[in-house]
Amino acid sequence: MVTELPKATVLRIFKEAGAPRVSADVADAVNKVVLALAKEAVRSCKAAGRKTVTADDIKCVAVK
Repeated sequence: MVTELPKATVLRIFKEAGAPRVSADVADAVNKVVLALAKEAVRSCKAAGRKTVTADDIKCVAVK
């Protein structure tokens, strides 16, 4: 079971970013991207010999 961001939250973020309209499938796409980012951050953390994922891990893999 994978925890996902609520659809309403994702759509609100895009609206606040200035999108006049947001497609219904955006929430699914964002959840897939966030899950992939989280997995890469965990790999980065483990490679560094740590158990705690940090903001720097997220920033590092997000730049890739």
